[in-house]
Amino acid sequence: MANPIPVMKFGGVTLQGLNRFGPDEGRLLEEALRQENLNDMYRLLAQRRNLARAQRLREVAEDFILPCCKNGTPPVVVVSAFDWATDKLEQLAASLSASPDPREYARLLMSGELRANAALAIALAEEGHAARSLTGREAGIVTDKRHVGALVEHVEIGYVTELLERNIIPVVAGFQGYYRDDDEGRDEVSILGRGGSNLTAVALADALAQTECTMFTNVDGIYTKDPNTYDDAEKLSEVTASELLKWSPFPQVIQKEAVLYACERGVDIWIRDSFDANIPGTLIRCRE
Repeated sequence: MANPIPVMKFGGVTLQGLNRFGPDEGRLLEEALRQENLNDMYRLLAQRRNLARAQRLREVAEDFILPCCKNGTPPVVVVSAFDWATDKLEQLAASLSASPDPREYARLLMSGELRANAALAIALAEEGHAARSLTGREAGIVTDKRHVGALVEHVEIGYVTELLERNIIPVVAGFQGYYRDDDEGRDEVSILGRGGSNLTAVALADALAQTECTMFTNVDGIYTKDPNTYDDAEKLSEVTASELLKWSPFPQVIQKEAVLYACERGVDIWIRDSFDANIPGTLIRCRE
């Protein structure tokens, strides 16, 4: 494949949209309060949330993913769970057990990304381009032998490459992988820790011999300070990974483990605004 292969990751707020229930949230509250019982209220809110989510997924497809296909090379897309989904799954696990079994905890949490990537694949197909949702295992993300907080060891990229050659967009569930359990003689699931979809994207970019990947998020780049708190915060056009790794606290917009992996493998990382494709982002230079 002569053309560069775009590797892009979309965060949870990006996939859900800034308005969780669509543009008329004020009137929706009034309508919800008119419902006869809590079940009817819940159905109404779930319906509106899913309509808003579907519209947002179409926007992501049209504005960011499908334009990359014009050069003949579909992108590799990595997704996080929808906004708040992982938090809700963690709360469920905590309600069941103070110390849940790590395997079952990992399987519970990874279900959030599986909903998101399957939904985006459906949206892409409706927009006229073949797409296939992949689990971390199907994407070849091999980790160390931990169910929770695992790190990527290598990527078996064959199936992703095959899909690209067939002009099918791989939509990979981030945050998850697998390892070989030698005692059981079978493969087992693993999750990469919060923000792990960033690490998934960097690992896939490296396995595809790409020099960069892009994280689309709900901010337009990295700032010297929190712009929501400090008026004198300045947006950086670029920053070296070595400099960024000295920051305390480390910026929440990117997972630290992803930056460390990118430095080891020589993959630069773009932080871009997912609600305006024309806004320039921040480049984290990891290939120093």
